[in-house]
Amino acid sequence: MSAPLTLHESAGLLGRYRYVELLLFELLGERAPRAARAEVAIYLSGAARAHAYRAELFEAQLPVSVGLPDAAALTISPGPGLEAALRELAGLDDDGVLLGELLGVWYPAIYSAYLAHLEACSPAADPPIRRRLQRAGADVTQLIADGATLAISVDDARNDEALALLTRCGGPFGITAFTS
Repeated sequence: MSAPLTLHESAGLLGRYRYVELLLFELLGERAPRAARAEVAIYLSGAARAHAYRAELFEAQLPVSVGLPDAAALTISPGPGLEAALRELAGLDDDGVLLGELLGVWYPAIYSAYLAHLEACSPAADPPIRRRLQRAGADVTQLIADGATLAISVDDARNDEALALLTRCGGPFGITAFTS
């Protein structure tokens, strides 16, 4: 990371985070009742609520000022490829494959993106954003730990495909770098 993010760069990231978190809230919330096992339904339902929580964290840090876009304008899709990948993920009928990809690919990538943004924050200007990113990262870490308690078998080949797709999309928020 060479320089701290500008206000507009940071707002753009926060808006994309919010969009993806809201989409995962919707998709996993809809998917939870179709889980074959009760503990998976409970996990997916809790994960959906965790995504809503993180969306609120990021919404609270979107800039509010004359001449700046509002929260709705900043909450933008990272791209149709990423959206399609998330919809395909949530549409998986096999609970084990869904959990394997969430826990082995998507959640670690989301955590890594939050960590990279945290490292790019300005120590002087971004303490509130830093705190939100730390909370979001801790929340994702807890989701991974909670999911690890479920007995699932991971399909490494499937996860490799999901990781390749995620990489082609530019990461979980459609970005690959934090500097301009």
